[in-house]
Amino acid sequence: MVGLAGCGQLLGDDSDESNMGRTEACGTYEPTVSGSSGWRTVGGDPAGTGVVPATGAPEAPLSLDWTFTLGGMAGAVRPVATADRVYAHEMDSMLYAVDAGTGEEVWGKRVDAPRGSSAIGDDVVVTLAESTVLGLNPETGKTRWTGPDSHVGLFQGSPVIIDETVYVPTELSLLALNLADGSIRWQHTTGEETVATPAIIGDTIYYGDYDTYVYALDAATGEERWRVKTNAHIDCNVAIADGTVFAGSDEGVLHALDAGTGDHRWTYDLQSIPKVIASDGAHAYVGAGATLHALEVVTGAHCWSTENEDSYVTGIAISDGRVYAPLERIGSENGGLPGVLDAATGEALAETHGQFESSWARFNRGPAVVDGAVYASGVDEGGITLARFS
Repeated sequence: MVGLAGCGQLLGDDSDESNMGRTEACGTYEPTVSGSSGWRTVGGDPAGTGVVPATGAPEAPLSLDWTFTLGGMAGAVRPVATADRVYAHEMDSMLYAVDAGTGEEVWGKRVDAPRGSSAIGDDVVVTLAESTVLGLNPETGKTRWTGPDSHVGLFQGSPVIIDETVYVPTELSLLALNLADGSIRWQHTTGEETVATPAIIGDTIYYGDYDTYVYALDAATGEERWRVKTNAHIDCNVAIADGTVFAGSDEGVLHALDAGTGDHRWTYDLQSIPKVIASDGAHAYVGAGATLHALEVVTGAHCWSTENEDSYVTGIAISDGRVYAPLERIGSENGGLPGVLDAATGEALAETHGQFESSWARFNRGPAVVDGAVYASGVDEGGITLARFS
């Protein structure tokens, strides 16, 4: 199922990783994106960059602070967080708000088959259920509004909030909902599945669709500004940095497009289906198949990658010259924990340490990096579990 999921939310396989160092084809590492505090959506910020300010990122090595059992056995999704709260769920029925400092439950809410990751607004947390969209009180978990009926699939993307609008990928449409009451502002329908998490910068929203196109829409009206065809379905998120939109299609190709016109700047053959994309303005980072790639933003030159075919990555955060990503290692007691890599070279900076109930514990859904801590979901002896590392 993971192989079919592209950017899907299920747990990955056990794996191994190694790094090859920076290639000569890649220029000087000079990031340009500063990021925003709080990991309020699955891609960190509305543009999906995955970048965190240097003041919010922990140094390596990481150690386990606490775990919280979410329950269920269907699968875990990537958590979202502020400095005070972490929001996470398993894919059966329960969504939780957890105290970021102590790991204690603040509230739990039963949701009909929660999908994707939640998105955090100032006064509402938006989460997807199997047949609708819910706006919840972030302090109590009580339902503030219920959105329109809309089927969302197992490997669903996640909502993104900016200003007073939440943008939601659903079965056949991208919806723009009023954040105050869940009413529809506009709806962009392609006739094919819309499962990819969108990205927003300025007054434009970008997303990829199962109809093989990447779209740029007016964020206020939904009016189409441009669309660009690829050669395969798109179910991976897009990321935007320095006027470039990065989108990966299921043929295993990363497309770098001009954000204003949609013109191709370059393409790169990943040779595997992309799972997640992020960018700090120096590199486009792509988790594809079993490999994490770093490509130069301007030229598409290959900078480094985790080359061993047994490695596995899903979720990327970048800050202060470090990349946080869940890299697994077969046979290691620390397999399946958030790793910390040098952003310029891909070299591992240190192993993550933790004491878990079982030797097969895996925390490979994340990371969300906030206020000096890394949050990741995964599986431990008690079932689907949330963990904090710092």
